Amino acid sequence: MRRVGLLGALLAGSLACASGGTPDLETSFRDPSVSALHFRRVLVSYVSNDESVRRRVEDKLAKQIPNSFPAYRVAPDLNVRDRRDATALMHEKMFDGAIVMRVVDAQDRQTYVPLTTWYTGYPSFYGYLGSSWGMVQRPGYVVTDRMVSVETAVYSIHDDKLLWAARTRTLNASSSGKFVDETVDAVVRELRGQRLIM
Repeated sequence: MRRVGLLGALLAGSLACASGGTPDLETSFRDPSVSALHFRRVLVSYVSNDESVRRRVEDKLAKQIPNSFPAYRVAPDLNVRDRRDATALMHEKMFDGAIVMRVVDAQDRQTYVPLTTWYTGYPSFYGYLGSSWGMVQRPGYVVTDRMVSVETAVYSIHDDKLLWAARTRTLNASSSGKFVDETVDAVVRELRGQRLIM
């Protein structure tokens, strides 16, 4: 019975480690003509209906990306303007670059973990004899994982052109705050890794 308890503890520990994941980079694109991003002023924007999350992401991006400014502070109504007005505002505020982040997919994935059967050990004859009839079973169960994908795009405002894009995926984020922070960190780390920003 001690082995069963040890196995249960190991299983619980491995499941706990599997939850609360960090973002993984799924894919990225880089314009081949771009060696580094040289913007004078960058607008950073997170597309969300949750104003507190939007501010948190934009503030964190602005702290980590050189010469960048949160959209909620400098152009809070940019999303409701038509293209001509948005273009005029971006030129008026002298932005030559923009970074836009948004959640593009969130889904639950269920996985069935089947019934597991094993026999107990037999340190003695009577233990062996008893284990021939008494086997241990763990019933099957379903595990639900939450996967969230975030897309980040970097644009040249002057050329109205996509320069870099990436998609990150996070499995079972432990909290929305941690998810936001780790996603921004992963994107900035990738931009630095590709030597696009310093």
